[in-house]
Amino acid sequence: MHSILIIVIFMMLCQPAMATGKFLSAILIKDRVNKGELILTTGADYEFPVVINLRSDGSLEGKSSNGYFDVGRWWLHGDTLCHRWENWFDGLRKCHGVIADDDGLTLVKPSSQHFKNANTRLK
Repeated sequence: MHSILIIVIFMMLCQPAMATGKFLSAILIKDRVNKGELILTTGADYEFPVVINLRSDGSLEGKSSNGYFDVGRWWLHGDTLCHRWENWFDGLRKCHGVIADDDGLTLVKPSSQHFKNANTRLK
């Protein structure tokens, strides 16, 4: 019984998080960053949860839940937040939507479903 409970919990944790908040536009993201360092959590493309700090100079820092740390650069492409780490993902560019909800700000994979009926642009 104990092993079944562990498997069920593991499967629940591995399910992709459904975005339930509101997508932020590029203007709102810029406004929040210009007011001070912006802190996001990851919900997409990351093996471990990562807390990301965005700075107004275009730099970013990330710390994963397993203790790894990296730095990089961020920019906006339409209403998506793009970033490139120095080491993580072999330095490849990643772009995500930013969702605001009661838990804070979260990165999510953008899709046409998320942006449907919203005043946001994918590119």
